[in-house]
Parts: sequence; structure tokens; C-alpha cells
Amino acid sequence: MNLISILFCLLTLIMIVWASLINFFEPKLPYILSETFRFGKFGAKSQSKLFVQVPKSWFKHFYICAFIEFTYLLWLVTTVYLFHMKVPSHITYLLDFLCGTERITFVPKHKVFIASCLMTIQVYRRLYESLKISVFGNSSKLNLTHYVTGHIHYLGVVLAILCEAPSFVNSSSTIAEAPMNLLSTTLSDKIAVLIFFLAWKHQFICTKILANLRKDKNGNIINNEYKLPKGDWFDYLTSPHQTTEIVMYCCIAWILWSNTWFFVGAWVFTNQIETILLSHWWYQEKFEDFPKTRKALIPFLY
Repeated sequence: MNLISILFCLLTLIMIVWASLINFFEPKLPYILSETFRFGKFGAKSQSKLFVQVPKSWFKHFYICAFIEFTYLLWLVTTVYLFHMKVPSHITYLLDFLCGTERITFVPKHKVFIASCLMTIQVYRRLYESLKISVFGNSSKLNLTHYVTGHIHYLGVVLAILCEAPSFVNSSSTIAEAPMNLLSTTLSDKIAVLIFFLAWKHQFICTKILANLRKDKNGNIINNEYKLPKGDWFDYLTSPHQTTEIVMYCCIAWILWSNTWFFVGAWVFTNQIETILLSHWWYQEKFEDFPKTRKALIPFLY
């Protein structure tokens, strides 16, 4: 365990406890708990203004900051692994403080490089979507705690990748000293990459479907209403854009297979599932024509 693992572990535990309270005991809970947890279309029906609310469009700030963070990550990994640049001292100090000075690595360099590339590509696309595609409702709000957590998440992901990466640990080992060789990528890693890009592609398609519900044929925004999305993976799942997020993080967990990343994966798994469930129940309540065959988590099953 290290501070990064502890952070994501705490976020996961808080999410599990809070989500359980919301899902099973919300009518009996103080309103303040619902107001803190809910946002967007399934936000609290009225706001007591006990907490600072920001526009949901501020989601784009996550990706603007993440664009910088992951660009630096990819540059750092590339220069260290391909051009044998020494790890900057400030990065070493930061990782020593957050992850411990005696951390070791079991992850080959090419796996760290692949994971860094995949996450950077994901963040770049999400930034493009938030700036050019997504349409955020004028009245849709986001609790400040969610806003801060979003920034913590992406910075934490960067540090989680570097935490147990070869050349970024102090201890020497065969894995840490071996040169990067992309040709040594295993079949399972290649399958994980293919699944990642399949999910990546459909997340993009589903994001466009959601945005087009508020646009005309020329791409002009004509309303801020919530409508029932149809097409692509929406025919099988309520929130496929969030299901694909889980799939992509699972693929990277399979590639990295590092202790710290498992805590990252657990956090993404729990918070996305809760958001999916809240969306599913909201759509069922909102739309009388909601397809009974459309499931929340697993196509055709649940």
C-alpha cells in the first residue's frame, strides 16, 4: 500500500457506503446526503445551497488539466524509455513521497508505455468531445465535491502509472533494467488493446448520439431537454458510454497488472456502476416507452 493506493481505496469505500445509503435508504436520509451525491439529470430535485454548485459544463476542466498531465506523462515515459533520459529529480521526490522509497516493479517497460499511450489517447478524445461535441444543459449542476474529485482522479491515474513503473522505482531488478521491447507484447496484451479500442470507439459513438439529441441536422443546439437515446450500444444498455469506461480501465488493469492500478480500477468500477444504476432508474421513471430489453449493466441479463 502507498498513499496513491490509500487515496483510491478511500474513494472506493466512500462510494460503496454512500451509494448503498442512497440506493436503499434515501427516503430516510437527511437531504444533505442526497444533495451531496446526486448531480446532472438525476440530481436532487431542489437545492438547499448548503454546498457550492458549479455548471456541469465544467466537466471540460477535467480534460483540459488531464490533457496537460497525460501529455507530460507520455513525454516522460517516451524520453526515459526510448531516449534513456534520466528521470527528473522532482518526479523521483514526488513518487518517493507518495509511493515510498522501497517500491518495486513487476511491470515491463513496454506495458507502461502502452498503458500511457492508451490513457493519453482517451483523455485527448474526451477533451475533444467536451469542447466540440457534448451539450451541457444550462440548468444542470455539479457539486463542488464531484468537481474536485474529478481533478484528483486524473492526476492520481498519472501517478498510479508511474508509481510502479521501471526506471521510476529506486530498486534495481531484471525488469527495471531491461530495455523496452514492444515486440515482446503478449497475445493477451494485444487482445486487451483491441478491446480497449472497441470500447473507445463505441464510447465516442454513444457520446455523439447523446449530443445529437439536442442538435438539429446542421449541428445547431436547439434544446436542453433530456430525451431517450437510441442506436448503437444504447439498444442494449442504458449508459454504454459509462460501461465502456469500465471496460477500458479493466483493459489497462490487465496490461499493467500492478497493485496500485487495481485500486484505481476498483474506484472507477464502483463510481461508474452507481452512476449507471442511477441513470437506469431515472430513465425508467422518466420515459414510459423505455425499452424493457434495455439493461443497466449486462446486456440481455441485468
